[in-house]
Amino acid sequence: MNRSFVPLMLAATLAIGACSVEVSPPGSEDRSSGSDASASRAPEGEPSDTSDISINQVDAPLQHSKTSEVVKRALPSIVNVKVTALTQGVLGPREGKGQGSGVIIDSEGIIITNNHVVQDATEVRVVFNDQEHDAMDGTVVGVDPERDLAVVQVKADDLTPIEIGRSDALELGDDVIAIGYPLGLGGVTVTKGIVSGQNRTIKIPVPDGETLRFTGLLQTDAAINPGNSGGALIDVNGRLIGVNSAAALAAAAENIGFAIEIDSALPVIEQILEEPLQEHAWLGVSVGDPEPAALDEFGLDEDAKGALVLEVLSGGPAEGVEMDIGDLITSIDDRRITSSDDLIDTLADLVPGDEVELTIISEGDGTRTETVELDQRPAQFGSAEE
Repeated sequence: MNRSFVPLMLAATLAIGACSVEVSPPGSEDRSSGSDASASRAPEGEPSDTSDISINQVDAPLQHSKTSEVVKRALPSIVNVKVTALTQGVLGPREGKGQGSGVIIDSEGIIITNNHVVQDATEVRVVFNDQEHDAMDGTVVGVDPERDLAVVQVKADDLTPIEIGRSDALELGDDVIAIGYPLGLGGVTVTKGIVSGQNRTIKIPVPDGETLRFTGLLQTDAAINPGNSGGALIDVNGRLIGVNSAAALAAAAENIGFAIEIDSALPVIEQILEEPLQEHAWLGVSVGDPEPAALDEFGLDEDAKGALVLEVLSGGPAEGVEMDIGDLITSIDDRRITSSDDLIDTLADLVPGDEVELTIISEGDGTRTETVELDQRPAQFGSAEE
């Protein structure tokens, strides 16, 4: 998901249709009588007689397209995935808001989306389309960054899963439909196109300067924009044949979008569901090394050593002890912490559920100790402590 705001310009076209007033074509006036055409007009400044005008709206049933019927069946399985996630700011990581799309594949609350939608998310909220379920908190079960796939689960057992098709059954030119929540427009969006290419390989630059290589992609001219990420690409039967990826848009081209072929996505999804997460202890903070400028800003001694708290993540263990930005963690139990790396190494030796005693230095409060029960690190955090 591209979390940056993308301006949207909408062009509105006003269509004027025919009404029930009878109008004579130009040049059809009866000029033989010599009558003045202006005599039939109302005097200037006075309104014309409009009592005979009637505007009728057709009541006949509308013949809906096959596309609308297919979309209607698929819509209950498409969700909006809203996240609170870490973003890199000038002073270090900060929490920001973003959103993408997802697809329900099992009634027991299993939803698939893109890895980049939930990457570094501290909170996941799922909004439904089925008019039956209120928004729910989601848990990231697992991710595969190399395939840009993620599995999210909500606490529900009565969702409507989408029917899954086969991407290898598609041919160039087959109609496809993209469904998702692009550009923060406030509701689901449907676009239609064709299969423009198959088994594509593309390279995508990422913020850390590296390049990710994605293979086995469907190319389509159906509009796929930021926010469509993780949504459904379906065939004319309403079956899921691809997972849209707005991150794979070609910036210098038009009508080129990509989706992960469902045939290659399913084995990855099944692996995520079958393999339990490894246990990693999590404190729920973003930390950095205590640089002189930062120590001065937070009123700490210029010679202080430790892991400087840059962010306390919502829902994390540290939030429960009122830890704050600018706190300096100097020890965990009997292990001295002199840098952010020390904190990461120490947590690597611990497991979720361990209760530890933190020594913390704060401006104004001096040195204090806090007891914290460590939690399981969320799957979306690919590295050790933030």
